[in-house]
Amino acid sequence: MRLQQYINESINDKGIFKACFMAGTPGSGKSFVISKIKGGDIEPRVVNVDRMNEYLKAFTQEQRNVIQDKVNRVTQNQLALYLNGMLPLWLDGTASKVSEVKYRKNALEEFGYDTAMIWVDTSVETAIKRAQKRQRKVDPEIIEILYDNIQNNKPLYKSMFPIFVEVNNDDGELTDKVILKVYRKMSGYFNTPVKNPKGKEIIEKGCKYLIDCGYTMNDIKNAISGWY
Repeated sequence: MRLQQYINESINDKGIFKACFMAGTPGSGKSFVISKIKGGDIEPRVVNVDRMNEYLKAFTQEQRNVIQDKVNRVTQNQLALYLNGMLPLWLDGTASKVSEVKYRKNALEEFGYDTAMIWVDTSVETAIKRAQKRQRKVDPEIIEILYDNIQNNKPLYKSMFPIFVEVNNDDGELTDKVILKVYRKMSGYFNTPVKNPKGKEIIEKGCKYLIDCGYTMNDIKNAISGWY
């Protein structure tokens, strides 16, 4: 049943070749913002590009060595299936390292994706307060360091992404009016025709999957092998 559902979605899903990166400090509420603005007739798949690293911090180094390779393979295989189906994506991560975002962005664009970014901002005090309520707490000093790094990256990301949307998610700032504005902006993005020349070419050929247009699953997996 799930396989048939995946096949149908790959063929008929709207918003193909569209990906949106999320950026923000741990505790800024990126996943919460996604939950508020997603919906409608397009359901991008959520890819948590940094969460596994946070999860592994709870284990000893010896335990990490045992489980990390297996977890990475499972996560990469899932992402490879999404890419093969050209499905729309939310890439949920801190975006604390510009080099990693560039690597992921370039990989997606090589397959034909358009890319955008939503920048979720809060004060560092709010980020620390929220992070302390999580099951897996993050040291306040780490959040302060990440906060400064991510703020410094902001001008670079603005220049990298033709669609760059800022969302203030500090306490009391994410009003219904703000949510509706961002929802409309991103709904327009996911619904507009693909601009990437490679994506347009693949669509014009009528390929239902990337592997129908000359790619192999190994090509896809190799391209994302450094994501995690």
